[in-house]
Amino acid sequence: MPGFLDIMERALKGPIMSEKDFNMKILIPNIGEIVKEFNIKYDKEDLVSSNDDLADRLLKGAIEFIIQTGVYCDDTSRIIQLDREEIVKACEDLPDGVVFGEGKDRRIFKSRKPEDENPPWCFIGGGITASSEDVAMAQVEGYGCIPQASSISIPPLGHVNGMPIIGGSPLEIYAAINSVQAGRKALRKCGRPGLPIMNLISSASSAVGTIAGSYPAFGIRPSDGWLIDFIAEMKVNFETLNRLAFVLGIGGNTGSAALPVLGGYSGGPEGTALVMTAYYLLGIVLLKGTYHLTCPIHFRHGCSSTRESIWVYSIVGRATSRNLRYPDLGNGYAAAGPFTRMYFFESAAINLCCVASGYGGVETVHPAKAVIEDGITPMEALFSAQVAYAAAGIKTERANEIVKCLLQQYERKIDNAPKGKSYRECYDLRTGKPNEDYIRLFNEVKEELVKMGIPFK
Repeated sequence: MPGFLDIMERALKGPIMSEKDFNMKILIPNIGEIVKEFNIKYDKEDLVSSNDDLADRLLKGAIEFIIQTGVYCDDTSRIIQLDREEIVKACEDLPDGVVFGEGKDRRIFKSRKPEDENPPWCFIGGGITASSEDVAMAQVEGYGCIPQASSISIPPLGHVNGMPIIGGSPLEIYAAINSVQAGRKALRKCGRPGLPIMNLISSASSAVGTIAGSYPAFGIRPSDGWLIDFIAEMKVNFETLNRLAFVLGIGGNTGSAALPVLGGYSGGPEGTALVMTAYYLLGIVLLKGTYHLTCPIHFRHGCSSTRESIWVYSIVGRATSRNLRYPDLGNGYAAAGPFTRMYFFESAAINLCCVASGYGGVETVHPAKAVIEDGITPMEALFSAQVAYAAAGIKTERANEIVKCLLQQYERKIDNAPKGKSYRECYDLRTGKPNEDYIRLFNEVKEELVKMGIPFK
């Protein structure tokens, strides 16, 4: 497998090309050709797919797509090329799981298979901006109190003393350091100081901020995880590679992350599934990942709960879980916000699909497209975890039936989804408890889902 310096050499010496030409002459044509060659077809009825032959063709197509396309480096205008032997060998050499966390919360994160009865890894929380350290701490403390929590995501800070956080400024450094400190303090308060943080540092928009928030005295630990994102689509830049150089240098767990845009350069669901699968392989080979986070984002709707997105989740999860040992997390973006019935239906559909399709774990489905400050609460995280555990071992065909029932509840409402309420409207900041109306809604929706066939444990 090529080392970091091999990758850098290719970023500096690979074929030179403008970004426009890469997109129009290589990326887009190759997606169309590979989709056709490997007969990758979307089925709007087989949403939680049981088609093993299609899944295996998708993985083979993704390998061929990477060989023909490469990865574009924005800062050098060159293509990082990879060959078949490098990709196959890197996949063969994957370990059987990765250790995260400290003390009683130290666990091995492993890959799963479709219909696997083993409970999935529950990555609790989301990278949604918190308006203050008080709100951020209350959110994280609530996350840590969820029994199924395997790891947590710390929220980024939107403001410091009323000043907005500006990327690349001293305020970014301050926010990166303080968001980690707030998260650690909150986990100590709930008695789970060893829970791993696996979303990197959401307040850090630059490699410098990442390094500052990883200072050993208070920051991210080697037993945590550092998410490093690809740029849409099939691109990296020096900020990506700077983060990678740092994490590899300290022996940290690199989490490759990619959220392909359905309806963007990838095209429709078939092309998006191809690109999304390719990112798994690139995460292993190029980013030296120990785990992967992914989800499709619909170009027009800004969420990942659409019918096409559900199919993409499913076929990619089936393709990668059958053929790789790469622990992965199905992330998700709902159109509706907290304290809405629609959010719970969207979250259930995504989690049910991912767990049945063999994802190693799930992250809390992000409410309201993750764009509203304080727009997430521990109640959504608890719901995601409970659905994920309930889905363990469920048959693919049954999951497909339930997901189609769930889509009937919200599919036509996506364009006008309710924004929901903020953390302060759902929870008492002083006690960290949800209000009675939200508890009532939570329980009512669970009763509806039980009738649909979700066997809550």
